Amino acid sequence: MNPSPIIRLDSVGIRRPDDSLPLLEGVDWTVFTGDWWEVTGAHGSGKTALLLSLAGLIPTVAGTITAFGDPVVAGAPKPPGWVPRVGLVFEGGGRLLRDRKVAENIALPIGYHRNGTLPEAIEQVWPWIEALDLERLADAPAGRIGRAWAQRVALARALSLDPEVLLLDNPTVGMDETHSEWWQGFLIRLRQGHPLLKHRPMTLIETTDAPRIGIQPQPQRAHLENSRLLILPPTRTPGIQGSHDNPLVRHP
Repeated sequence: MNPSPIIRLDSVGIRRPDDSLPLLEGVDWTVFTGDWWEVTGAHGSGKTALLLSLAGLIPTVAGTITAFGDPVVAGAPKPPGWVPRVGLVFEGGGRLLRDRKVAENIALPIGYHRNGTLPEAIEQVWPWIEALDLERLADAPAGRIGRAWAQRVALARALSLDPEVLLLDNPTVGMDETHSEWWQGFLIRLRQGHPLLKHRPMTLIETTDAPRIGIQPQPQRAHLENSRLLILPPTRTPGIQGSHDNPLVRHP
């Protein structure tokens, strides 16, 4: 059975809230269930804005985004059903509540979307806390842990509602080799189907400054350049020796 589209962008345009000029325009892109995409681009090219629009946190200014079968035209709010189905990890462990404990940060989406008490929510997310090796930090204030561990806390929080799509904004930037290797192995497990997700493969969309080379299967790759999303041929990456002189092609 062929995989089904989980997200589709048709002629989508995106701009920053404080800017009248388009940041991205004419974006046509289809993401299928179980895909793993890496999106590269220079600083300011729109990588974060693309993820925020997919998460429904900023409206588009043109075109249509269809996710889980629900189309959303430019400027319209996302359907409520998107919320538990899309997880977002901000760069550098951003958006954590620094004065709240690690376990509380991870449990907040459960308490908010499922109307449970905080202790009940922590109990529900504890398997993710264990899976991400965060038990010893569970009672620590989020503002007092290192950047790499804060990023892992942000990942646990994004996974707390068992989403179908995981968006990751440059998740391993600035990390040492040990943490980077952990992330690579964990993302592979998510894509293959983590036991906590009942072995359901996760769809991954990741922005990155350092594409993952040598893992199998290779992530599909796209590149943001001149306000356009460009799909790269397999194994072709801008700036990697051996790539074609002009490896960028428009998505049909």
